[in-house]
Parts: sequence; structure tokens; C-alpha cells
Amino acid sequence: MSRSALVVVVALLAPACTQSSVGDDIGDDGGGGGGGGGSGSVELTLSDLEPGWLVHTTRVSEASTTETTQVSDGTSITLTGSATDVFVATVTDGDGNLVATHSMQAPCTMGSAHQLHVPGDYATIQAAVDAASPGDTVKVGAGTYHESVVMRPGICLLGAGANKTILDAQGQGINLIDLTNGAGTVVSGFQLRGVGGGDQPQCNADIFNCSGDWYRAAIYVSLPGILDPAASPPPIVTNNVFVDNDIALMLYFHGLGVIRNNVFVDNRHALVANHFQDRSLVANNVFYGNTGTAIANQAAYLDIVDNIIARSGIATRFEYIQTGWIHCNLFFENSVLIDEPYTDPPTRYTLGTDGNIEADPHFVNPSTYDFHLGNGSPGHNHGCYETAAFEPDGSRFDIGAYGGPLAAATSL
Repeated sequence: MSRSALVVVVALLAPACTQSSVGDDIGDDGGGGGGGGGSGSVELTLSDLEPGWLVHTTRVSEASTTETTQVSDGTSITLTGSATDVFVATVTDGDGNLVATHSMQAPCTMGSAHQLHVPGDYATIQAAVDAASPGDTVKVGAGTYHESVVMRPGICLLGAGANKTILDAQGQGINLIDLTNGAGTVVSGFQLRGVGGGDQPQCNADIFNCSGDWYRAAIYVSLPGILDPAASPPPIVTNNVFVDNDIALMLYFHGLGVIRNNVFVDNRHALVANHFQDRSLVANNVFYGNTGTAIANQAAYLDIVDNIIARSGIATRFEYIQTGWIHCNLFFENSVLIDEPYTDPPTRYTLGTDGNIEADPHFVNPSTYDFHLGNGSPGHNHGCYETAAFEPDGSRFDIGAYGGPLAAATSL
């Protein structure tokens, strides 16, 4: 199967920023998700902005996810938020190209000029990650790699594009990228494939039979013992293709994450939140042809926004009462829309309300893995935030992998 690239356009001169935590909650968001333990608030000041640049702020609070866009006049912008919630600031130029992205106070912005190159400077990805300091960027060149990479805090890991930089597990039951200690990291521009189901039949039989640490996934996210997103900013997983994995992405036990602008195709289970107990954002992704479950949610407050979930076995699966904010998603030809084993659960979501619809997304050509929206797609200008968040031309964001603040940086 041939695949074209997910290209991440990164300007090397990122706007300067300063961060601080203060004692009083001066943010405009509510309390944290299911396990947040922080207090006070976080300030993020963006300087060296140019007139006409756009600052998109995404806030994930207990009440909902919100997104706003500000047009810079060239002066500094200070953003505030509760330390128990999550906010991400994405800066793009006037054409929508990515300048930098800030997850709370994380030093990794995808705009660092200090880069470590694989294989130019280091023979393996792990060697470059081990040599990097917080805020550095590890750039991985084209090629197929057979590594299991353990990330370190505050490092950006950028591939050359999903049809160029491939991490292939070759059917082994391993984590291709382990973000257990990956607070404040970014993983972008990879194709991640071939993760097998491991050697635990009782776990492999059902994704909720065992705790998440018994499973393996293309990207594994966990945050043991740290429940404060201000002290331990969530990693950002963006602009990747997950294909032919038993589990593509696992969120386990407070493994906060911002998962947006990815494509999950032909996996058994695409995104699994197992024994999670906290809040994460799943936005502007495409889930297509995943034979088991597209999104599986166990004790998780997953905010599921602006995604397209199509032709999968189970679109969404829930266990226990936690749900999250589920708005503005497009569903199409899934065998099961909602799988819920309990007899009296809360209302998860209803098609025809909160922007959730069942309709043909009119992908350009799914058979060649082109998931752009074609003419007449109901996903055009269907983004949740209407006029509060917008593209450089002022129009409302699309849904799917080519919408949202990172839309211009995504090309499949």
C-alpha cells in the first residue's frame, strides 16, 4: 500500500514565551478532570509575535473543551488557565503554517532551532532522545526503523512525514513509542505500524480484561503518580498515521494527552483509554476501517471533538460512568455506534444533537488512503467552535484530520 506524507511545516524561529504558576486561580476554566491534583493557575506569555499571526488556544476543563483564535497585532499575549485543567496554545502564521505549539509550560514547542538528527548525528532514535535536553527537537529522517523508543520529558520527536519515516514493530508485541515519562513531549510526522497483540491471551481477548500496562501499543501513554497537568504537561500526538496495529494508541492511568490531526486506519483497536480516570482531548482525527473499536473509553473523561469515525467495528465503547464532552463528530457506516455493557448508563451522546451526525464524509479516495474531504462533504465548516476559532481566511474549521489549528501543517 502506498501512502503520501503527513508533512509538518515548522518555522525554526518560534515566538519567545515565559511561563509561571501563581497561587490564585485566575483562569476562566473550572476544576480539573477525574484525577487532577494541581492548584492555582498557570500563565503563558507569548512574545515575538508578528502582526497577522494567529494564536489558537484550546482549553480542556471539567465542563467542556473550548477553542478560541486571536489575531496578533505584534504585541505579547498572556494566556491564563487553571493548573488543574489543560490548555494548549498553537501559533500559526498568516497562511496557517505552524510556528510553535505550547502545552502548558512544556519546553518543547516544535519550534526549537536546536535539533538532533537521526541518522545524521545519531544512529538510532533512542540514542538521540537520550542525548537531548528538554526543549530540543529530535528529527528523524526518512527510512524504516525497528525500535522501541522510550521518551524523556520535554523533547519533540519529529519524523519526516508518515510515508517517509516509519516505525515498524514487525508483529511484535512492543510499544513503539513509550510516553510513560514523556510529559511535555510532542510526537509528530510518523507512520506507526505492525504492533502485535502480545503473549497474554486473556488480555488480548478484550481490551478491558486487564489493566492498560498489560497491553502494548504503537504509542503508549501513562502518567504514574503525577496528577497535576501544570507540573507535568500532557504530550501532544499529532500528524501521525497508525496502521495495522493490534492497539494503535493506549492511554492508561492518568496518561493525559492531546491527540489531534492523526489518521487511524486498519488497526484492530485504534484509541483505547484503559483504567484512565482523567481527561484528555481527542480532536480532528480520522478513524477508518478499524476492525475492533475506534475509540474505547473505560473510566475516562475523553473529550471527543471534530473527529470522523467511519467503517469501523465499534465506533465508541464505554465502561463505567465517565464520558467526557462528545461534540461535532461525524459517524458513517460503523457496525455498532455505541457499545455499553451496563443496563442504565448515562446518556453518552445522541446523533442529531451537539453537532454529532451520521453522514457520508465524502473522502476524496479512501482506497488510496486520501482522507481529505471532497466536494459536498458535511465535514466542511462543521467545527465545533463556530466563529470563536477560525482559519486564516476567517472561515470555520473543518472536522477530521485536516481541520483545526494544525490543518495547514497536515498533508496526507
